[in-house]
Amino acid sequence: MHKYVILTLQGDHYTMGRQHGLQVRGLRPLIAEAIEARFSQIEQCGPDARFEALLRETRELLQDIDAPLLAMIRGQAEALEFEFDTLLRYDLVTYLLDYLMTRKSPGAEGCTTWAATGSAPADGQPILVKNRDNRLERLPLQIVIRATPESGYRYVCSGSAGSPGVYCAGINQAGLAVADTHVCSTDLGPGLPDYSLMMHILEAHDSVSSALDYLRSAPRQGRSNLILGDAQGHLAVFEIGHRNYGLFETHDGILVNTNHFVSPELRDCFVDANPPPKRGNSFHRYERVTRELDDTFGQIDVPFAQRLMASHDGPLASICRHAVAGKDSATNSTSIFLPARRTMLFCHGLPCQGQYDEFVL
Repeated sequence: MHKYVILTLQGDHYTMGRQHGLQVRGLRPLIAEAIEARFSQIEQCGPDARFEALLRETRELLQDIDAPLLAMIRGQAEALEFEFDTLLRYDLVTYLLDYLMTRKSPGAEGCTTWAATGSAPADGQPILVKNRDNRLERLPLQIVIRATPESGYRYVCSGSAGSPGVYCAGINQAGLAVADTHVCSTDLGPGLPDYSLMMHILEAHDSVSSALDYLRSAPRQGRSNLILGDAQGHLAVFEIGHRNYGLFETHDGILVNTNHFVSPELRDCFVDANPPPKRGNSFHRYERVTRELDDTFGQIDVPFAQRLMASHDGPLASICRHAVAGKDSATNSTSIFLPARRTMLFCHGLPCQGQYDEFVL
């Protein structure tokens, strides 16, 4: 029996949002707790006039250019019996929190991603992998979605109950896969958040090149990286700033992405908001994964990916991260994408303890 909810969504974005809400009704109390916890965190950080202006400007931008996302949130709110403004504020402040974190409040959450293609994988087929690290109390909210939008590509993705768009990672029927990681950044402003960008990428694009054209031109909120791979073996890491962006690409080799910026365009915008004992863990994980992939070059496969994502190496370099205190971030899931096979392998919970379910488009 699955320990997470699998949603089936179909239709326009309002209808998919409403279906989402109805299918996670049993999790409504936990969603309400998550909303209250996030609002409390914002209050503790001391929101100022600039933060509220940033929130308002982002909402106005969504009204101008992203009616599908707002329609999805409206459908979710109605089905879950939340006020639309409440759910929208929750979705937005979660991503705009960096404005306050860069000044006041340590406590970032992170993820580890990588991809291999060309001569790096054993079978020559691209592979893209993500460990999702999040607050442990949010583990019951984790979901997998099978989506058939009214127009565009079908896709399967992992996400969170009550949250819109593609809230973690996914792959579409064309074999385009995408996953995000949070980067606490000073290059932040009104723009589309990750979960919107990834939804539009999976619905409308069939290649990394096409997705990159979209990312370059779209108004971006900042505060994240995206790693992408397609069925033809093109890989990219797109570092997202509001004003600037960084880009790494390969058709033959590996890419690694954790929770900091590497590009010269954005590296100075990164702020390590972790408390002192965990500061620097993004760099340690980045170096650890890079070393493991280099050592296994030409032999990278799914069993290797599963072992790597389940590995431990102390408080800073562990890829599978366990909570050592009640509110610590921990690995909540692992997603392994095989673009040429249009397949997602999904492990709910700690990858060192769980098993993988297969989702094929």
